[in-house]
Amino acid sequence: MLLGIIILDEIVVNRNRVDYFFSAIGNITKYFNPNHHMFLEYNHDISDVPISILTIPFVANVIPLVWMTDSTLNVDELDRSFYECLNKIRLAYQCMFPSVRFKGNLEVDYIVANSYTPEVEAASLFSGGLDALTTFIRIKDKKPMLITEYGWHQDDVQFSEVWDADKKNAESFAQLHGLTNIFIQSNYGTFIADERVDRDFSKSLGVSWWQGLHHGMAFLSAAMPIAFKFKVNCIYIASSLHIGHIAKCSSDPTVDNEMKFASGSVFHDAYELTRQQKVKVVVDYYSVTKEPVSIRVCFKKEQNCCKCEKCIRTILGIIAEGKNPQDFGFNTPENLSQHVYEFLVENVKYLPPDLIIMVWNLIKKRMAENYDNVLYKDFDWFLHYDLAAEQRKSLLHYRVTKFFPILKRKISDRIHSYFAQNT
Repeated sequence: MLLGIIILDEIVVNRNRVDYFFSAIGNITKYFNPNHHMFLEYNHDISDVPISILTIPFVANVIPLVWMTDSTLNVDELDRSFYECLNKIRLAYQCMFPSVRFKGNLEVDYIVANSYTPEVEAASLFSGGLDALTTFIRIKDKKPMLITEYGWHQDDVQFSEVWDADKKNAESFAQLHGLTNIFIQSNYGTFIADERVDRDFSKSLGVSWWQGLHHGMAFLSAAMPIAFKFKVNCIYIASSLHIGHIAKCSSDPTVDNEMKFASGSVFHDAYELTRQQKVKVVVDYYSVTKEPVSIRVCFKKEQNCCKCEKCIRTILGIIAEGKNPQDFGFNTPENLSQHVYEFLVENVKYLPPDLIIMVWNLIKKRMAENYDNVLYKDFDWFLHYDLAAEQRKSLLHYRVTKFFPILKRKISDRIHSYFAQNT
């Protein structure tokens, strides 16, 4: 089998946009969508940014795939700081995914030693979510530039109601705090054929390609050209997990904190805080400042649906801190307690065990210890709700009611097929 080769054929820069055109040879070809094209579009002119810096996002998006498939990536130029950090990132992934061998090669014609004297102390990836708000509160004195990204376009920028809502939220937030917005649009979430990568690797990885290897490097690398332009000292990315929450995730301090570019670095922030502790940071801050806020929890939705798992756990986390979720961007139904109970009856079987232990049970614990301040007393049932036990019961019920009918149908289909072929 021919090992894969990726060649970055051309980088086209037009004011605020950069397009990457590449060729793929060998087995790795199947993991890319047909156009072999990636782009980034900024709300600032980046035509003065060196090609060696602009190459970083393309390399960052494909290099984990190169490593997994023992392929080769060829580029003309690359920044020295980023080039030198890649081996540490590869080793971090190897530790995270010991069942997959991370090999492959990166061949660069010219390694360029870029540098600058920092003029902006911090930039922060900003989605408006709980993690991002926590990091903003912790570094607000640094007056960070707010970087908001949307990577789900196809081959070009198209109108998205989700992106429009994200952008308006980030703009109003920046205006309130006297900060600068950086907006980045891309197709980094679509130019790789995720489903084909997952088909071949999800079993050995134990997680999807996007979650386990792609998204963190995509987000951070897209920010690096604009951080270079404005001479940013450090890019902050908010943690999704916390110490003790063992999970395979591309945005991990062992990966993020190794990323370097020119004179800039990356910091994976608030990893020492649990999700519930982040809820407390945010609700305490806004309870004092009285500033308007909407915690943007729903991914790929214009507003919080108050129906998905992430919304429900955030609503419960706010309640556990003695606050009203409606004050934080959640248009909750009138009978909220019943709504949450019905959600769990239907969905507890789908909750990952680590999420029950590291998120849901910590919400219960906080609700119990802060009980006197909890506004919603009709949630007493949740204090005694054993999620692990209820999950076992729900799974058993599901298997009994769904498994056997499905098995019966499959046997029936096979019998009909047999007689159709033999009569």
